[in-house]
Amino acid sequence: MSEWKHREKKMNYGPHSERSTESFKSMFPFLVRTSVVGALAADQWRRFPSRTSTLKAAAVRSALLPFLKNNENHPSNTGLRAEDLDRRVTVLNRWWTGLLEMLNGRNGESVTGSDRPTILEAATFIMTRPEWSIPFEVGRQHPSSASRPLLNSRSTTSLGSMSSDFLADSVLHNIRKIYVQNLVSQMVYVVEKMSSRNVPASVVAFCGKATAYAFFYCEGVADILVRLWAPTQETIRRALAEYPVRKSTGLKDSSDSIATYFPSALQGLAFKSTRTTTRYLRSRPQLPFVTAPIPWHGPWVWRWAGRDTDLLFGFVKSYYHLLDRFLPSDASPEEILCAPGYLLLQAQVLTVLDSVIRGGSGQPQSDPLGGPSLHHDHGLGEPDATASVLPFPPAATNHSMAEHRLISLLRDSLSGSTLVVGRARALFAESFERLLKATARRTSLFHHSACFTLCDLMEEALAILVRYENSAASNASSLDWPFWLQVCRQMMESQNTMTEIRLYAFLYSLWNTITAEENRKRQVCLEWLLDEKCFQEQFNHWCPMVRAYYMRLLCWRIGRPNESGSELDDRITRTLALRLHRVWGRFLYLQADTLGKGGPRLSTAPCSPAPSRRLLILRNDSQPSPGGMFLTFDSILSPSSSTVATAYERHGSIGPIIGSEESQGSRDMPSVGKKSWTLLKNMIPFAASTLDTTRSTNKQQEIEKAKTGDSAVQTKLYRARSSRSSTGRNDTAFRAHSFKFSLEWIDNEKSLFGKERQLYQPRLPLSTSGDFVPHNGTQDDLGLPEPVGMIVNQGKYAGRALAEWDLLVDEYRDFSNRRLAEGVPRAALVETPTLGVETFRRTG
Repeated sequence: MSEWKHREKKMNYGPHSERSTESFKSMFPFLVRTSVVGALAADQWRRFPSRTSTLKAAAVRSALLPFLKNNENHPSNTGLRAEDLDRRVTVLNRWWTGLLEMLNGRNGESVTGSDRPTILEAATFIMTRPEWSIPFEVGRQHPSSASRPLLNSRSTTSLGSMSSDFLADSVLHNIRKIYVQNLVSQMVYVVEKMSSRNVPASVVAFCGKATAYAFFYCEGVADILVRLWAPTQETIRRALAEYPVRKSTGLKDSSDSIATYFPSALQGLAFKSTRTTTRYLRSRPQLPFVTAPIPWHGPWVWRWAGRDTDLLFGFVKSYYHLLDRFLPSDASPEEILCAPGYLLLQAQVLTVLDSVIRGGSGQPQSDPLGGPSLHHDHGLGEPDATASVLPFPPAATNHSMAEHRLISLLRDSLSGSTLVVGRARALFAESFERLLKATARRTSLFHHSACFTLCDLMEEALAILVRYENSAASNASSLDWPFWLQVCRQMMESQNTMTEIRLYAFLYSLWNTITAEENRKRQVCLEWLLDEKCFQEQFNHWCPMVRAYYMRLLCWRIGRPNESGSELDDRITRTLALRLHRVWGRFLYLQADTLGKGGPRLSTAPCSPAPSRRLLILRNDSQPSPGGMFLTFDSILSPSSSTVATAYERHGSIGPIIGSEESQGSRDMPSVGKKSWTLLKNMIPFAASTLDTTRSTNKQQEIEKAKTGDSAVQTKLYRARSSRSSTGRNDTAFRAHSFKFSLEWIDNEKSLFGKERQLYQPRLPLSTSGDFVPHNGTQDDLGLPEPVGMIVNQGKYAGRALAEWDLLVDEYRDFSNRRLAEGVPRAALVETPTLGVETFRRTG
């Protein structure tokens, strides 16, 4: 080491420079193999205990963390001699205990909020070093394993071999003892911090990983942790029922064989049967002496059960990571099911799913600690923000399911997590879908709040699972689509309007995912949604809101023109046309029959979805902020800002399009004064708004004139735009926007709704005219049987339904023509507005 210090001074390398570390490793490779870094072990640690907490954090940030990150998978981590492994573990233990003392506040030290994430990250890297797992892997190696030896020996003689074996056993025992002791010290920190009211997000993430490692390696910790979950026998049976295991087949052999691959601290939790596991959980655990001071039954149990924080979900990710490490590559599905703690963890996640469905809200309803809730780490602005900075809304407030911790866990594990990879991802995806199916089986069909939340959960989870299956790294089996489609069919039979509305919004949102395969598309469209009975019930539904959602599903998803032009699409279009034709024919029959009996005419006045409200198509993406005094030159000198109006400004009507074509010649003429004034107008917007009053008034008059104009102008513009787009126009030259259906208030409801309309034959949402061949308008001409039973009762709303369908088709065609005139090249590229149920969440 003295030689190294002399050469460092000679080469003028700083003690913390990256160049000095690299030169050190190149000149002394044996020290890289025997310790973390010679300078790190000697110089840095010698000064570390006497420094203040701020300087300690700086040393960790500049020296310890960079090395741990760069050498996490170093080749020297395997094949170490026993004495080299002992030296390396000694250095790691010094730093680990020093970091834990900082976190626990020994000697009056306090770690700042900005330094705590750094300390926790360094402790996590040391905890997950491969040197600690060598004693546990040596004990579980099988004769058939052809892996590389974990420890090397110098001696080749018999006496030397005995001495070397004794030294290796002593080193392994010492490492195992140090590792367990430090993990137990971390569990003391975990229980203490998770029992406090406000918990920083970095602490929650660290506690989840620390609990998982203590669960695997510490004697007695796993036994008490699973008992704190208190899983019921029924929940274990429900989780087990989702796996293809026959009751006549015993799992004892699989349990005994797979348990030998795991540490001895976890082998007692290998699953054999539901009765055996339940009896084991009811017995009193024999806790080691080192874990006795830990207050296991404190307030932290609420969070360990999956409420209020991400503690359980962070544990789940680390559990699957460690499970993949210990499972053999050729493990059978029965052996994976019997893995220690696996089924108990499934039962606890199933309990959390059930609580989400029963609560009808995205998050838990109460907290015994009385503190605010803490969301996942990604939503925190500060690196060490606490829960007090993010107040938890009251239970009555509905949360977005996309922000729920379960969905965040699923999204991170299957896409963004570097911890759950490879086989662990496949296992997690498979188990999560099985648990979701178990939750759906238990959901009551007539509990509309539970069905509503289940649709929220399905909409987020199924989309993530399908995206994972479509990824190149996925080898998982396909989703159980017949089961989920059967769940949707049963929801439609609930006779609850809220459940039906949420179901249609779910189908509308995941339509492309659900109908990705032609077989599923045929089942959903022809055998379900366009079935004669289903179509008559839903199209002529008594609730205007249900009709509005069902018709938008028909118009924007089922009946929308498709460029593929497959035989299945043509069949679906013909079936939709036939169903509309039959509704029209039955309406004519009932109208004539009612008038013949001297009764009143059937109403043909369209109904609004809700009193004084209607579904409007609005822009959903972010709008550009108005110009101010302080702007960048990019926004000031944008060529499109002064000559071309945005799609948002032109979305209201066809008026700006007419004005733009009429003034095409005037726009082509150069105008220096206009461009100069545009630059000044963007810099001083309040002056521009004052001087442009006349111009905006004329523009508004053109818009109002276009609103009352003949629709033939729109058709002419659309045909002209279509002819231009068919001549080879570049499809990527336009900017796609996001639109949504929003339930908005209307001032004059009677101008559109409540007035009797003259009905004509129903049309399809196509871009051509003459969708149907006219008939004389009698029941016999259409070849329909005389309506009886429920069809007669539902036919009372046929006139209103046909009027609402006519308005919807006009809205679809107007929107498509407007977007084509605004630059969309083809009708297939016209944006599809989203259809959600956010309005119902706000109104409760």
